Amino acid sequence: MARPDPFLVATLFVVDGRNVLAAMRRAGGELPEQALLSRLWTVVGPRTRILVVFDGMRDGGAVIPERSSRLGVRWSRHESADDLIVRIVADAPDGTLVATDDIELGGRVRALGASSVRSRDLVERFARQRASAPAVGHARPTPPAHPAGALPGDDGGDGDERPRWRPGRGATRKTGNPKRGRRVP
Repeated sequence: MARPDPFLVATLFVVDGRNVLAAMRRAGGELPEQALLSRLWTVVGPRTRILVVFDGMRDGGAVIPERSSRLGVRWSRHESADDLIVRIVADAPDGTLVATDDIELGGRVRALGASSVRSRDLVERFARQRASAPAVGHARPTPPAHPAGALPGDDGGDGDERPRWRPGRGATRKTGNPKRGRRVP
């Protein structure tokens, strides 16, 4: 029997923010915190709450997401992010999933009953989501270029004497009512 996808069945998804950002850099993308926050929505179930934990204090340039009951961001302030994540998991409901590459942290949260995934697994999931469903503004691969002036399927020898459609002004000229047989020049 297939094991359910942990990303889709989790009730709470806790992300070790700096750890995942480092994994994203290793995979070839230098992304700000906001990019991580916006991508997390695409990999979890519709009822999963997301909590991203960063080390240290919030700096003045850090972007806080819009208020949402499903997404939260916390800074660990004067304790380590690992200790904060362990405290969150200890108070969390069953079905909590933690994304981190820290082996010790993974063991600590599993001892509390949570599941853990590697940051690399999350980054790979981001890549699969982007490849299968590009967002607005992401260009799709362009088809091969055609010779200048040629249109796809135009080999010049099909015998069709009608002028080809050209975009721009005058592309849709009226030719009159076809039922009356009258043509406007």
